[in-house]
Amino acid sequence: MNMIGKLILTTVILGGGAFFLFSDSFDEFIAQYANAASTDIEKLKDVPVTYDKINQAFEVIYEKFVNLKSSLTDFF
Repeated sequence: MNMIGKLILTTVILGGGAFFLFSDSFDEFIAQYANAASTDIEKLKDVPVTYDKINQAFEVIYEKFVNLKSSLTDFF
């Protein structure tokens, strides 16, 4: 990516952040998404299969990190 592309990307990211931080309508903008997310989370808590799969995924990720840590420790 050339320098102009990086500059444009940085401007878009900073502009979006400024909108969220300084906008008066931020609460109105984000409320619908926050409400939907909390509703989805509540629905997921009632499904034990999903909960078990999420726990399994976290356990696998944790095991991979432990293996990576031990590999790096052995390497250095």
